[in-house]
Amino acid sequence: MKAFDVSVGIFARGLTNLKVLLTKGEAHAASRGIEPGSLLRAHLADDMFPLAVQVHWVAEGAKLAVDRLLGASGAAAPPVAAEMKSFAELYERIEATLAYLGTVEPGALEAGLDRTIELPHPGGSKAMRGDRFLAEFAIPSFYFHLTTAYGILRHEGVALRKGDFLGV
Repeated sequence: MKAFDVSVGIFARGLTNLKVLLTKGEAHAASRGIEPGSLLRAHLADDMFPLAVQVHWVAEGAKLAVDRLLGASGAAAPPVAAEMKSFAELYERIEATLAYLGTVEPGALEAGLDRTIELPHPGGSKAMRGDRFLAEFAIPSFYFHLTTAYGILRHEGVALRKGDFLGV
């Protein structure tokens, strides 16, 4: 497989599926008279981020991963997730990321697999090759936040299937 397929391809499919999950969540809230903001603030555990933040990191994580593989220094981050207070804002964030991913040339990511990528964290930073970054950090992190968003929606009573998550 090419780097594009296992990065942009995976991220675009997951983001597209996330829109379906959110659409069902929004319809669920409307049909039950639930204030949409309460669904966006829902979380699985007290020490976990709420739905809006999970969506933020699905989208932003995909963009940052591709930026790192491309060797880009990264543009300024979009407004913090806590500021997203509507489903419309979540959809806009997803669409913006999909539009960005649509600008990536398939061959442009290949060199990123051999590039050293620095991951800053509170205790310092960790360096790894691009292929390891993609397989061991970027994709697992993407799916962590995507799965957590799915779990929150299910926990809140949204009728979702595994097929909704997988896009089948």
